[in-house]
Amino acid sequence: MRRSGADPDTGYPGDPGDPGEPGDDAEALMSVPPERIRRQPRLLYARRADEVPAKALAYARDGTTRTYDDIAYRYLCACPQVPFLGVETLAGLAVRERRERRMRPPDDVTRLAEQRDYLAHRHLVPPDGTGRVAVERGLLYVMAEPGGEIVGRFPPAVPNRTLDDIAQPADVRPQPAGRLSRHLADSRWLPLDALIGYGRFPAMREAGPRLARGIGPGCHHVFVSHRWMDAERPDPDGIQARLIAWHLVAALCEAVRVAHRRGLHTPRRWARAPMNMPVGTAGSDLAESLLVGVLRENLDEASLEPVAREVERVDVDEIGTGAARAADDAGPDRLRALLDTVPALRPLLRRIRLWYDYSCVPQAPHTPEEQVLFRRTLASLPLLQAAGRTLILLDDVADYLGRAWCGLEAATSLKQTVGERPDVLFVAGAARQPGPVTDSESLRNLVLDRQLVVWRGLLDTELFRSQTREECLRRLGLSMTDPRDLPHIYDRMLSVSVPNGRMSRQALVTGVVPLPDLGGGRMLIPAPDYQDSQPVDGRRPLRVIGSLDWWGGLDLRRFTQERRADAGPPDVPPYWSLPNPDPNPDPHPNANRKGGPPRCHVAVVAECEGEAALISSWVRQQRADLEKLLHVTVVSGSWTAVDPVPVGHLPHGRLRARPVRADVWVVVGKSGPVSNGVGQALCRVAHEARLPTVTVSLDLSAENVAQVVGDVAPGAPHSAVLSGWTDGHEHRAGLLYMHLYRHLLQWGAPVR
Repeated sequence: MRRSGADPDTGYPGDPGDPGEPGDDAEALMSVPPERIRRQPRLLYARRADEVPAKALAYARDGTTRTYDDIAYRYLCACPQVPFLGVETLAGLAVRERRERRMRPPDDVTRLAEQRDYLAHRHLVPPDGTGRVAVERGLLYVMAEPGGEIVGRFPPAVPNRTLDDIAQPADVRPQPAGRLSRHLADSRWLPLDALIGYGRFPAMREAGPRLARGIGPGCHHVFVSHRWMDAERPDPDGIQARLIAWHLVAALCEAVRVAHRRGLHTPRRWARAPMNMPVGTAGSDLAESLLVGVLRENLDEASLEPVAREVERVDVDEIGTGAARAADDAGPDRLRALLDTVPALRPLLRRIRLWYDYSCVPQAPHTPEEQVLFRRTLASLPLLQAAGRTLILLDDVADYLGRAWCGLEAATSLKQTVGERPDVLFVAGAARQPGPVTDSESLRNLVLDRQLVVWRGLLDTELFRSQTREECLRRLGLSMTDPRDLPHIYDRMLSVSVPNGRMSRQALVTGVVPLPDLGGGRMLIPAPDYQDSQPVDGRRPLRVIGSLDWWGGLDLRRFTQERRADAGPPDVPPYWSLPNPDPNPDPHPNANRKGGPPRCHVAVVAECEGEAALISSWVRQQRADLEKLLHVTVVSGSWTAVDPVPVGHLPHGRLRARPVRADVWVVVGKSGPVSNGVGQALCRVAHEARLPTVTVSLDLSAENVAQVVGDVAPGAPHSAVLSGWTDGHEHRAGLLYMHLYRHLLQWGAPVR
């Protein structure tokens, strides 16, 4: 008899039916397209939760050497689908773009639909602050309680008592001109007024006399990341130049309007929790950055007034329409005509400087002097991005991220740009491009997910030595015009490719999940229906107790440099123990012992098995630092890998729970995995067992050691006592995170 509906444990539909259907022939399924597997998950039917990752991994890898992105996409299609928090891949992006192009209505209809919320009836006065608020597409939505129906739509500048009460002054962080000026004294920058004068990006030899040298206060610096449209000239038609010029002029006009209405020296107000959004009069991140770095440094209230009067006379729609049609503005004649109406604004254009490789780096063939400058500039590229905001020009997202230089610049921008959001311009001549990637936030999410794949490729190459660097870049789908660039690109990738945590219910969990041993065959475990919790006010129950400079636990470059040429990968099992210094340990695990420091268990939470091995190796080597800071003795350790895209080498590939006897628990990893998912569950369970619990965030440089002083969600049940523990069950292919807590243990034992 055929079952219908989804299995509540695995998430897959019921029995596929006859044994002769494709679900019973594993080899036949390897050739089934991932899109069909996603639409018909019954083809990979699994009766038990631990069969799900086994089948998903088998389908993803299928015995061939695929690119990492292909493996990730096939794995995600083979897993039970989730409605949100799915990891994006370039292959999945291409499928979504094709689907959206087929389903996209005519452009006129699309524009009308986008204006629906802006044209809807609006109350003159927002509600009195008793409702919930949300922000989407530049509007503040007020929802009633209970029910959540929308009762009003307002621009964010409209006063709202709910947000006013929690907003704090928070200006955009100024660009670090003073700190970097000494290191970038020989850098060259193209002023915006020069770009408008040329109407295109000139070669460095042509633009030399008009290039600004070095960086200084009172200027806004822009690093332009772009594709070369031609082998000889990156922007043969001048479209990129016109788009950038219009974009920056529009942002400068916006900054002037905001400064005039809010006050030149009045800081922006920001509500960090729960919405993380500006409150009251505010501009875009770029406009706020221009206000802080250009207007405040070069104007006062009196000199701002004539500039503001000129800008206010310019129709906002004229600027917006001009920017949207910048690609058609030959010359750019329309932009020059607009600037003729605002002469007081023109001097500020010189204060906006762009770094565009074709104009700011000598092109081959080089003279001896140019070769020196070229090499010096190449070495300072990370500092150039740190000196200003990164502006990314996009037309083909997949091709952009498939170019090694562009992908590296996009990844660097997430670490160097203020707010971790680069500015995005589409080179299609429109302000918004059809498709999933439509703004800086969607591109940021795609690049962050892309870093997950890149990091695993680097770990396979450097940690496990399973491939060459050339093979690594090929499997990552990264191309470069000049193969001689590989050493520099690869070395930079080692520095910027460490991702900072990605939650996914489809993540593969392997290794060991340590659980507090209460003695007498009893163990404290996460409840089968355990769910992550987030504090309402954004504040986690942690008390900072010190700092540990443990970035080395994630520094793959350091590991590569210090490892012997003939050494293999670090051999760190998912559970390890050290000789107990106490010759007569107390039989009860949590009893107070007389003499000797407390025994400590270190639980490493990582995003993949390679990262787990890298961090665990560092912890074992540097545990004396931890023992000195906490006055403990490390007696055991474990690692748990929660891998949202298991595309790399899996040396262990299994999962089990293990009871742990220790006086102090320390959870180590990046700040994201430590605070969420398995890291959060371990902290809550250990704290519930009344064990001193400490977290160490490796990606933070200071004040990264904190003690757990409460529950992240007080009053919410999250743990249970398991009695009659024997040896536990080993899941031979791990478990998906969505199945972890319900299926980790054999539930035949009594649970209280």
